[in-house]
Amino acid sequence: MGGSRTEVLLLLLTGIVLFLMVAIIGLFLRMNQLQREVLAALEPLRPAQPPAGLSPGTQAPAFTLPDLSGRSVSLEALAGRRVLLAFASPHCPACREMYPHLRAFAEEHPEVAVVMISLGTPEENRAVAEEYGLAFPVLEGSGEVLTAYRMPGVPFFYGVGEDGVILSAGFASTQEQMEALVRGGK
Repeated sequence: MGGSRTEVLLLLLTGIVLFLMVAIIGLFLRMNQLQREVLAALEPLRPAQPPAGLSPGTQAPAFTLPDLSGRSVSLEALAGRRVLLAFASPHCPACREMYPHLRAFAEEHPEVAVVMISLGTPEENRAVAEEYGLAFPVLEGSGEVLTAYRMPGVPFFYGVGEDGVILSAGFASTQEQMEALVRGGK
């Protein structure tokens, strides 16, 4: 008699556990459904992604930054020339792959002023310039310039027209992409 009572209690307990498991699974599925519905309802309210850099047609923000020898270089001094403005970092693997293409671009397009604003220390920037044979100005980046240019990451480029207006902006890693940026295309 005691054995059948234990069996009934175990059977009852097993039934309760199974009921609770089914209830938990049902709640989980309902919560997922509600989450999808809430996210779908909120989608129109989601803020637009910030633009990647400054928009073409915008006046390029002025800057004056030191180069590797300590001389000041300004965007204003390059007025009247097209400029390829490159933002890079010595710690960026994609930048290291891009440096030879940037050097080749600068050598093949002497009519374009190539300027690199680097996020490294002066010593790191000097080492990069020497290692990759960069003969154009390599400037020490500042937080103000990065903020003014809305830097989304590196290597990021701006093609700037003779009048100081941004022609195009974007990530680039090949010489062809750099040429397109200077022409005003992406």
